[in-house]
Amino acid sequence: MRSFRSHILMAAAIAIAWPVLAKDTVMIELPSGDGARSVGIISANEEVEASGPAAITVGDDGTVYILDQNNGRVLAVDGERSQADPEILPLPENAAPEDLAVVHNELYLWSDGIVPLERSPGADGRSQTLRALDGGDADDYTRSVFASMGSVPPGPLNSIIDEIGRSTSRPQVRPPVVQYVPSRGLGDIIAEVSAANDKAEILLRRASSEENFLSLQLTGENRIGTVELLDIDTTGRPYALVELVPADRPERTGMLVVRFTPNGVLERVYDLPIEPGTVFSRRFVAIGPRGDVLFLRSQESRAQVLKLEGREPGRKLAVARPAKPAIAAKPGKGPKVAILPKSRGDVIERAIGFETLNWLVTPAAYGKDPGPACVNMNRLRRPFYLFGKRGQTVKGVPYCWGCKTPLEDFTEGVVDGQTAGNVCTKSAPQSNILGVDCSGFVSEAWGLKMHVSTRAIPSITRRLADPWSLQPGDALNRPGSHVMLFMRFTDDRKVEVMEATPNACKGRVCRNTYSLGILLLRGYQPVRFKGLDG
Repeated sequence: MRSFRSHILMAAAIAIAWPVLAKDTVMIELPSGDGARSVGIISANEEVEASGPAAITVGDDGTVYILDQNNGRVLAVDGERSQADPEILPLPENAAPEDLAVVHNELYLWSDGIVPLERSPGADGRSQTLRALDGGDADDYTRSVFASMGSVPPGPLNSIIDEIGRSTSRPQVRPPVVQYVPSRGLGDIIAEVSAANDKAEILLRRASSEENFLSLQLTGENRIGTVELLDIDTTGRPYALVELVPADRPERTGMLVVRFTPNGVLERVYDLPIEPGTVFSRRFVAIGPRGDVLFLRSQESRAQVLKLEGREPGRKLAVARPAKPAIAAKPGKGPKVAILPKSRGDVIERAIGFETLNWLVTPAAYGKDPGPACVNMNRLRRPFYLFGKRGQTVKGVPYCWGCKTPLEDFTEGVVDGQTAGNVCTKSAPQSNILGVDCSGFVSEAWGLKMHVSTRAIPSITRRLADPWSLQPGDALNRPGSHVMLFMRFTDDRKVEVMEATPNACKGRVCRNTYSLGILLLRGYQPVRFKGLDG
């Protein structure tokens, strides 16, 4: 382990001018499919985003793990022989994971919480499979690793109500955020991150000490959002993920990884190639033991692991090139909607009802077992969170493709014997099933009588020039793809949203946390319903 002079605070300013971008290397190429060297990718459809591999993480020996949740497995790729066929590790039965991470050289899943994994012999006695362990509560380091990419339990609901009415045109002064980093180079590190407008600072101390030994200072050309200390490699170099989200120049939004020398001098900057056509991955970047910066880039036909080359820094943190604008979706015809004034409190309380509804899964609501399969999709029509829950009480209204069921009608429909939930997004919507899809949920939260699609949402909203001015009850809309209801900014400057999705939250209405920069780079637009005050 490399030693440091303790108690010395070093400062480094980050800068990125407009250099020629270095050529990144394709380390792993995985076409869409279910073969040994492929990953499951469910293509997009109107009102539905594509779904591809959810996470990349790296073991202490350099093994690259890719969460191929659509095929129910993890691919383990030898970092030294990346062109060889990966080892296939089947996921535990009935797992519906959204994230995967190596912590202290152990594998963990995120599936409505942290699930420790261990390898165990497969049925053939030769291959390996992954088994879930009853590991009790995760420690601070494991929780922090998952939180760095937004895999966190949602915050308390009452605090959302408390935030309504507060001005968010300027980010409020927030307390420093503490991160627990199980680094490879220096062992367990505690980082204290402070950020305000165009400046941020990361103070580092060892878990066994109360005194800081290093300060990493960041200066941006534009506003700095989320800052995450990702790792310290085996040579002692710190790596941080930095988000830039200007208040008035959306084309200058960017996500960067920055690398420092062991004594705190910035020496390399890596641009993350996130574009409107990129399929979302929860954990999209990982640092190898020797400092390789790996990026998981998924498109509808394939996924790639890129080894990023990086570039020289300059004086201030800025993107190397403007973000590519999203291809404008053909706008839908503006619906004739009676827009009555709504309070933000009413919108949030109505939305909360969809997330917190407790209801009994009757035999009729559950449907036949195992249930009808989706056409051209490797899944059943039933949302995953309902599997095996016949006769039990569950929480949350299910996702239903093409549906907009009011909350009171959902409860009555279950009593009347209707089926609940439909994640078959490649089939024609069905009218006799209960639930909501993404735009159906937002339409309900806004109190609209009709189902307004993501393409038509621009006609009943106004776009916010400053994404930091989002307030509870606003939305992040990607026309023709998906929409999320904005709930609040978290303490670490991510966005907490509520959404109806067939993939996340096991197919129900729930809250999720994302990087604001990731959403903007992928084409989401911050919008405000014209019927809302403020």
